[in-house]
Amino acid sequence: MKNKAVLAAIVLMLGGLARPPLRADEPIIPPTISKVWPVGMERGTTATFTLDGRNLAETRAVIFDAPGITGRVTEATDVPEKITGPRAGVDLGAQVPLGKKQTAKLEVTVAKDVAPGIHKFRIQTPLGTSDMAALDVGALPEIAENQKPASSEMTAGAAAQAVTLPATIVGAIQMPGDTDSYRFEGHAGEELVAQVVASELGSQLVSELVLEDASGAILARDGENTFKPDAVLIAKLPRDGSYTLSIADREKGGGEDHFYRLNAGPLPYVTSVFPLGVGAGKAQQVEVEGVNLDGLKQVKVTPPATADGWTTTPLVLPLNAPLLNEVKVAVGEEPGILEQEPNNSPAQAQPVSLPVTINGHIDSGPGAAPDNDYFRFHAREGERLTISVAASRLGSPLDSVIEVLDAQGNPIPRATVRCLNETTTTLSDRDSRTPGIRLVSTSGLREGDYLMVGDELDQIINVPDQPDADVDLKSISGLREAFLGTSPDVHAVNTPVYRAQILPADAEFPPNGLPVFRLTWRNDDGGPGYGADSRLDFVAPRDGDYILHLADVRNLQGPDFAYRLTMRDALPDYQLAADPANPNIPRGGSVPVQVRADRLQGYEGPIDIEVKGLPRGITAAPATIAAGQDSTQVILLAASDAAESAPAAPIEIVGRARVDGREVVRKANADAPLQLASVIPPPDVVVSAEPSVVAIGAGQEVKVTLHVARQNGFKGRVPCDVLNLPPGVRVVNVGLNGVLVTETQTTRTFTLRAEDWAKPIEQPIYVVGQVESNASTFHPSAPLELRVESHEQAANTPATQRHGDQEVH
Repeated sequence: MKNKAVLAAIVLMLGGLARPPLRADEPIIPPTISKVWPVGMERGTTATFTLDGRNLAETRAVIFDAPGITGRVTEATDVPEKITGPRAGVDLGAQVPLGKKQTAKLEVTVAKDVAPGIHKFRIQTPLGTSDMAALDVGALPEIAENQKPASSEMTAGAAAQAVTLPATIVGAIQMPGDTDSYRFEGHAGEELVAQVVASELGSQLVSELVLEDASGAILARDGENTFKPDAVLIAKLPRDGSYTLSIADREKGGGEDHFYRLNAGPLPYVTSVFPLGVGAGKAQQVEVEGVNLDGLKQVKVTPPATADGWTTTPLVLPLNAPLLNEVKVAVGEEPGILEQEPNNSPAQAQPVSLPVTINGHIDSGPGAAPDNDYFRFHAREGERLTISVAASRLGSPLDSVIEVLDAQGNPIPRATVRCLNETTTTLSDRDSRTPGIRLVSTSGLREGDYLMVGDELDQIINVPDQPDADVDLKSISGLREAFLGTSPDVHAVNTPVYRAQILPADAEFPPNGLPVFRLTWRNDDGGPGYGADSRLDFVAPRDGDYILHLADVRNLQGPDFAYRLTMRDALPDYQLAADPANPNIPRGGSVPVQVRADRLQGYEGPIDIEVKGLPRGITAAPATIAAGQDSTQVILLAASDAAESAPAAPIEIVGRARVDGREVVRKANADAPLQLASVIPPPDVVVSAEPSVVAIGAGQEVKVTLHVARQNGFKGRVPCDVLNLPPGVRVVNVGLNGVLVTETQTTRTFTLRAEDWAKPIEQPIYVVGQVESNASTFHPSAPLELRVESHEQAANTPATQRHGDQEVH
């Protein structure tokens, strides 16, 4: 559904819904949506929802991700609130403005032919477009949970609410430890499916489902032993009679934020597909297993003609009722073959020729030892290969791990990581996603250094000047990136952290009392975008045969543990992510959009960025992600006569690069809907800076002065940052509050430093002022031309060119 989604916007001019005028000192704060209730509806109907949020009044458009869904806000009401002072840990010593707290009524109509599933929407007001909210569109009648105390145990009983299936049951685990139970009549041989939809709608519920017969005997359960938050229970009913389906939080949590939608009944559901993918441009039959599929065992897939990067196509089954779960198969360009057993040891490794995609299973049968699959291939010295698994991303329960072995089945050394100095984590535990980490000491650390944190190798992108801040680690789309085949992991307080030196695998050096890590060609989780699927970029150390070993990292297996293993020449590539996805551009002003690149298989060249679809009155300044860098700033500008009343326009941010003689074009946020640009009232601040040309030599410092002109009666403080700095150039000596222009100031001078190792480069940088609120706005200066010079260049540059705004001769 989402691959085919198009923008559908219904614009509603609300007569009689006047927005209260802004206070003279109140900044422009775009609308935000914090809660939608209920969180779904049946298609072919009209339903009313309650939105909680801020600055929801005078909604002029409700914008959905698919045609056939329309909406209008019928009323908006202020919600009284008392703010007693700065919010701890949020406002940093000053009371940050908040948009007006409001609740609104949203009337939504969904056509009968809209695809079931989760759909996204934004609202647009005169203050811009909101963050994205979600609704679940179902194909079943809806039943609301009775508002009465639920059973406190997972057993059938008088507290069970009587329901008629099939239906979507809408409820919440209101109290910690509670259980909601539903009694229904079933028939012998019926295949019951119960599917929880919660986490993708923002629910905190980690669900567990239990099915019991009339005597209280448990017939089936799901959610106990899985890492997935949403349970799916499938069971064949043994006899006619009453049954009870119960739902609870397996972590014994509860509250209004533990809501759910429970689809239940004898519904079509696919449990597995094999193979998990097909070749591009060629129709192919795939095998399907599941319940209530009308005897269907095979489905024809007609894939797109080409597959560029990660490509999937939806599986469409010819059924009378909609499939309960969305199923996709991968599409690839490599020749496909099937795994051939026995291949459970290096001696039995299945020979394959590259490039190849192998479709197989991790399954030795009931009661057998865990399955391990081995494949033998040949590679030349220095040959670069990309080896990847597609399984979890396609619905398989496999949590893969892969490694490349030598011809005898021994691990191959990849690199030696020598630890140079030690510190530890502090303040709080960190999960496997967070890109920041707090260290006891940052002494001796600099941008670009590698850190060994547990068994995870990370790279520093920023070291703070003061101790009460995180060290920023390299990330992709907000997810921490690990290197040399290591995987992001959870780290407790007091975990040892080492500054790391990466050396050749056979390096020798005197011991220094700190650990030495010997890495091999192995990977568990492939990183952002791969989830539990594995990926290795392998470089053959010599001509010869090699063995690829694939298994489940937990030693689990089963007939549904399918995988798609691809081995091919490494093709340098990249992916893009842009933030924000819905820029609100002030009339007569501008906003920065950060575009980040995930460079793949060694591509380090420049990437030109273009913005498509901009409405009249909005332009984008030229932008390039420089060679060897990972991000740039795209500045969107709205003319002084740009129409604030115009509907938000769908945009695309596109990158273009020449990679090994071929043009590679990639869209930012490729799978994300509702990337929109809109015009809002003129900016609350205008930022400027001098000098317009900032020349700095490696190992030197230079002063830059910024100016803030407040408008629209805004009187608040303005935190500022410098964006688009190249590696090795940073703002120094700013303290805990950074570059802060206080309420009584209009100017501030700060210092840029180029480290000794900073490379010569010329590129634009921007001083960006923040108007703080619950939905802060950001206002860039005109570009300053940064010139980083080598020691020799700096020595020969006249001072008038280095420190002033004078002509450059």
